[in-house]
Order: sequence, then C-alpha cells, then structure tokens
Amino acid sequence: MDRRVKSTKKDKNGNIIALCNAGESWSPRRKADIIKDITGNKRSYYVEEAARRVYIRVTGDSLQTSKDAASVNHLEKLPAG
Repeated sequence: MDRRVKSTKKDKNGNIIALCNAGESWSPRRKADIIKDITGNKRSYYVEEAARRVYIRVTGDSLQTSKDAASVNHLEKLPAG
C-alpha cells in the first residue's frame, strides 16, 4: 500500500523525524517506523510532484527521494505538518 506524504515534522536542527498526511490514520509516522516499513517491504511512501509519484528511499539512517546527492530531495521542500 502506497502512502502519500504531504508534510514533515522536524527536530530543532531541521532533521526529519516524522512524515505526515493530515487526515490519514497512519499520520504522523515516526522516521524509525517508516524505515522499518520500507526496508521490510511493508509499505511504500511517496511525494507527489507535477502529477507524478516520487518514492521515498532509505539511505543509511535517512529518508530521501533523490537517487543521488546532485538531485533534489523532495522531502526537504514539504511544509511542516
């Protein structure tokens, strides 16, 4: 089941600590739980931009949408939730 992410929660240093979609029963979902969901192939999360889905990946202990450091991480552009 794909879950659309519309906003993020960040700590005082600007690090993403949760992903959100207001009105959804799963939201907010802590970063550690999202990492378990993705790496365990239980759920997938995505950001929608320009009418297309950009899926979130786990890179080490972080979440990102870009394939490489030169690409834009769409999570950084989302509003606080």
